Formats: sequence, C-alpha cells, structure tokens
Amino acid sequence: MKLTWTLGTVAALTLCLCAGVAAQEAKKPAPKAAGAQTEKAATKVALPAAITEAFQKAYPNGKITGTSKETENGKTVYEVESIDQGQNRDFLYNPDGTVVEMEEQVKPADLPAPVGDALKKLYPKATITKAEKLTRGQTLQYELAIKGAPKKSVTFMPDGTLAPPEPKAPAARKPAAKKPAPTKK
Repeated sequence: MKLTWTLGTVAALTLCLCAGVAAQEAKKPAPKAAGAQTEKAATKVALPAAITEAFQKAYPNGKITGTSKETENGKTVYEVESIDQGQNRDFLYNPDGTVVEMEEQVKPADLPAPVGDALKKLYPKATITKAEKLTRGQTLQYELAIKGAPKKSVTFMPDGTLAPPEPKAPAARKPAAKKPAPTKK
C-alpha cells in the first residue's frame, strides 16, 4: 500500500501540531515585563494597639509594609517594616509601644565623614551597596553592606571606630551521644 501525501493532509497535520504547541504555551506563566520586580509577600501579624499608636504618632505618613512577632532574650518583641516618603525603616517594639531598635536606610553620601574615612582606610577598594543607621537605645551605629572587600558587611560607630561584635546567644547544648553497647559474637 502506497501512502500519498496531499497538500490537504500536510496542512491538517501542521494545524494539529500548531494547536498542540499553542495549548502547551497557554499553560506556561506569562513572562515578566523587563525591569519588573517581584514584590516580597509581607508577613502580617496583629500588632498591639500601643505599637500602632506609637508608630502613627512618630510617622504619620508612614506605611507599615510588614510585621512579625519574635522572641529575643526571652522577651516578646514585634518587628515592623515600614516606608515613609521613600525612606525604609525597620523597628523592633516592645508590646507596650517602646522602640527597642530602629534601622533606617541612609544614602552613602549622608554617612558621617569619619565612617566613610574609616571604611576607605580599612578596605580601600570597597564600595557601599547599602547603608543603614542602627539605633538601640542611646547607641548609634552604621551598618554597611559592601563589595570589593573580604567581608560583605561592616559596622562602625559614628566616630569611625569599628562597632563591637554583637554577643551571640548561647547555643543549645546537645545531649551526649550514647555509645552503642558492644555486641557479642
């Protein structure tokens, strides 16, 4: 038996093939536009009223973009991520609305001169990729994310001295592993 391919047969096979490819393409997610950013899903936990009131009083134009509840040194604190007129700020609040810690994004050009000088002296080829002002009580520090240096970040006091390292929480002790009993042969 001889198979004859007619123009109609070829066209029908091509149409079926194209329909199958189109169906597969329709199942794929649409490509993102150039330059589009994915928005990080913000975690939301209910904040105590004292925290909401304190935040709104201090930053009436600020918008809370994320919240979380954490335990630090056995105490419950609430993290609040916010933006206020393009300025990113992250806070740690006690449940009573008092601020424990605040991180505020700053432009590298706005860093105190001693901080910039200290960075150049310590890592001459480093460039700042992100700078934040960190306030804990009366203590002020500048955290710098850097590239072109052996470290990825460095923290300075306003006078340009290196900030002392944060104390690490003691690691939970693991119970001693039991040695298996000797087997008799």
